[in-house]
Amino acid sequence: MSRNPRRTHTFMSTEDANSGKKSYWPELEITGSIRNLSPNLWQLTHLTALYLNDNSLQRIPPEIGRLVNLRALDLSSNKLRSLPAELGDLIYLRELLLNQNYLRVLPYELGKLFQLQVLGLQGNPLSKEVMALYGEPSGTHKLLSYMLDNLQGI
Repeated sequence: MSRNPRRTHTFMSTEDANSGKKSYWPELEITGSIRNLSPNLWQLTHLTALYLNDNSLQRIPPEIGRLVNLRALDLSSNKLRSLPAELGDLIYLRELLLNQNYLRVLPYELGKLFQLQVLGLQGNPLSKEVMALYGEPSGTHKLLSYMLDNLQGI
């Protein structure tokens, strides 16, 4: 059961489960000091929200780029030191929460996330330049533009 009441959902009634109906859920929350994720997770391409916050994840594999329908991704409060460039393939992402990790750099590919409205970076040892952009009014937009400009320069 979710510790966050706003994300408590029933995806299938007991009657549906007993009748053999296939389950479908748009959101998935995995918490509890998890260190490793099953490779099967990256096959759930129908997901629109993935909450992996409050775990002990040190790495997110490039296969996360397969979850092309994601609108929300929460990786907050883990032990991440880097992020895969493939996060930039999640072009429908509107919310990306990376708070309270060990991130020193961000992949320039994040600049491709044109629909991103919420970007959480607090509690990371990011460069002063990145945090200065992020801290400005319209900081998320300015930071993503900076990332895109640098991506095109590679």
